[in-house]
Amino acid sequence: MADLTHEQLQASEHTERRTVGGEVRYYLKDVAEHLRRMNAPFNPDGLEAWFTPDGKFHAQGLNANASFYGTLGAAAAVQIAAGSSL
Repeated sequence: MADLTHEQLQASEHTERRTVGGEVRYYLKDVAEHLRRMNAPFNPDGLEAWFTPDGKFHAQGLNANASFYGTLGAAAAVQIAAGSSL
């Protein structure tokens, strides 16, 4: 799947734009719901997940492995690209 565009991230109901240290980020609004839909056994407290304007996904927290973050990013990107609700 191609990276999301800045326009998709800006228009999505799934993201909230924030500026952190001068960097624009699009944070996932409802990480808990994304985890639930993935049947992921994690409590989302402490998990931060965001896209940069170039469509790259980033996450930190939970001490999860990189493949889990990649799966979460791909699942969120599909929802955003489709313009669908959770």
